[in-house]
Amino acid sequence: MSFKVCSSAFKDGGYLPGWYSSSGLNASPPFGWAEEPEGTESLSMICSSSQGKVLWVLWNIPNTRKTVYGRLPEKRDLSEGMCQGVNDILGTGWTGPVEKLPGLSLTFTLYALDTVLRIQETEVTAVLLESAMKGHILGVATISCIYS
Repeated sequence: MSFKVCSSAFKDGGYLPGWYSSSGLNASPPFGWAEEPEGTESLSMICSSSQGKVLWVLWNIPNTRKTVYGRLPEKRDLSEGMCQGVNDILGTGWTGPVEKLPGLSLTFTLYALDTVLRIQETEVTAVLLESAMKGHILGVATISCIYS
């Protein structure tokens, strides 16, 4: 088996339901994973659109978890040490797609890390998170969906 990520909200390559969009409930989607690499200490997630916009930055997901529930609050510090960064649309946490566009897709990339990240900045972007993860990535898993 290999490291994989899934969501109960959509199938890989399927459609993202409207309530996860900005015009719906703007709820972050739930996801889970399996077969993370040995030595995983924490996980991080970056969701980006085919338009190049970052919709979600999430890190320090404990290695003891196998899921992240949907509808996370729009704040940096969450339970169990998890943190959310700023996205390219509205601010901290998840911001779903704003409008349906032909061919718009979202890719959720889950990173297994050999450490718990110590990021002091209050506004963490995907670029800053990627920089902090350098040299610590044990595995990567992706899942994609369409919002059009």
